[in-house]
Amino acid sequence: MDPIGRMTTRFWALPALLATLTAAGPWARGDDAVALEEKLGPGATTAARIELKASGLYRPPLPPDAMTPDAKMPKPLDVEIETRIVYRERLLSGPGRKSVRLVRQAASAINGEIRPTARELRPELALLIASRREGDGSVVVVSPSGSLTRGELELVEGLGDTLCLADLLPEQPSKKGDSWPIRKAALWALTGYDAIASNTLQGTIESASDESVSIAIKGEVKGSVLGAEGSMTCEGRMVFDRRAGMVTGLDLDRTESRVPGAVEAGLDLKSTLRVRRVAAEPTAEISDAAIAKLSPEITPARLLLQLIAPDGRYNLLHDRSWHTYWDDRKLVVLKRFEGGRVDAQCNLIYGPTVAKGKHQDVKEFEADVRRALGDRFGNVIGGGEVDGDPAGNFRYKLGVQGRQGDLGLVWYYYLIASPRGEQLLATFTLADSDAAAFGQADETIIGSLQWNDPPLEAGR
Repeated sequence: MDPIGRMTTRFWALPALLATLTAAGPWARGDDAVALEEKLGPGATTAARIELKASGLYRPPLPPDAMTPDAKMPKPLDVEIETRIVYRERLLSGPGRKSVRLVRQAASAINGEIRPTARELRPELALLIASRREGDGSVVVVSPSGSLTRGELELVEGLGDTLCLADLLPEQPSKKGDSWPIRKAALWALTGYDAIASNTLQGTIESASDESVSIAIKGEVKGSVLGAEGSMTCEGRMVFDRRAGMVTGLDLDRTESRVPGAVEAGLDLKSTLRVRRVAAEPTAEISDAAIAKLSPEITPARLLLQLIAPDGRYNLLHDRSWHTYWDDRKLVVLKRFEGGRVDAQCNLIYGPTVAKGKHQDVKEFEADVRRALGDRFGNVIGGGEVDGDPAGNFRYKLGVQGRQGDLGLVWYYYLIASPRGEQLLATFTLADSDAAAFGQADETIIGSLQWNDPPLEAGR
């Protein structure tokens, strides 16, 4: 997978502050403590621009065919990253923090010694729903118009999210010179870490007037992303507009070192995160009339991600616990991260092309599986055709139980064929002890597979 893609965020040149949203009392004396809290309620509309610029070293994972006990990690590669998202946001009523967003631009560019990569959000998915999670303070983003790809999700769900800015402010009335620990709920938006080990980040009021308050942010956070441990030092400042009743700017210099994990690659990066936000008028797409017709729910179907093959020949759906570890025109590898560990892997690789409307004989397929597993093979635990989307044509599943050393394993092998005679081999591998919890997740994924004719360009 391209783990650097997870570091998405964005920037804006600071504009003049717009019309008053809430009244702010005077900062009468330097020693007066004043409550700093966002006053944006349902219906409030803002325009935001967020950018991340980063450079440093990317420590790539081992290729799937090089994972041997004596393998040496590839050398670190120079990398430069720029990501940006620009959107108009309207807050919704109801419990928690939820909004509808109209994205004007969401794109990233990764260059350096690695394979250059450019991503952008497909225009048909520009309308988004964002909802703040309880607990870790992260934000979940979906599109009511269709499933995002993992690459698109990394553009629109990440650092600097405007639903998180309020948690950077002090919980108690404060005055110039006062400091406070940055709440744990705000750390995801600054670091991207899904687990926090320690945090020394503090906010300090540097200056204040009746119009605005300047707040310094400084400290270190240690945590992890999908099990990959890292540490990050942060130093910067934000601006709270007292008249608008909201955080309007954030500039944060970040230095991170992260070791490789089972899903994420390693990183040594210096980056700058910039957020700009102002009051704005709602556009037609997020007007009262448009929102009245929109169902703003975060449903299981909307949470599904779409995987589009690198050559565009097929696509499928999977839940968000699956992460792309490797993808090229020959091989796609997905890993499922659940309960703080990788508990399953899926490999997708093309097989030999056959005549139109044909596929490999299933008995030959089963014999190939036995030969491939060798002495790891134990016994067959089921097989047969699998139902799914008609555009997926032929799907045949073979379940096998066996051992590798002292570990009991289960493999689910799939032979998949298109009407044109293209063949795809899918292999799911998991520990025998995880099979019950895994259930039929493999059949759900393979059942969603569709062949594309003519081939599509990958929307990544």
